[in-house]
Amino acid sequence: MGMTSLLLALAGIITTIIHYANHSIALGVISIVLLLFSFILGTKDMKNQEKGEGINAQIFNPALLGHGASSIVLIVCGIMCIIANVR
Repeated sequence: MGMTSLLLALAGIITTIIHYANHSIALGVISIVLLLFSFILGTKDMKNQEKGEGINAQIFNPALLGHGASSIVLIVCGIMCIIANVR
């Protein structure tokens, strides 16, 4: 699940960049869905890791990276969307 979270975060970031370039509402919705799924899967995988031996942030942890990247991009996208639509 961790690698899926990371791949969904990367796909969400790419669709977000394309959405900013052409302002397609469909791409905006797709990027939000991809990033939300990445956030949820990363959270679930980290909870599973916590039940086991704990979350190890010293090695490559795709769940932690996907969860973090998707949450940051969601926050930034939300702020930019609000700024772009308030006129």
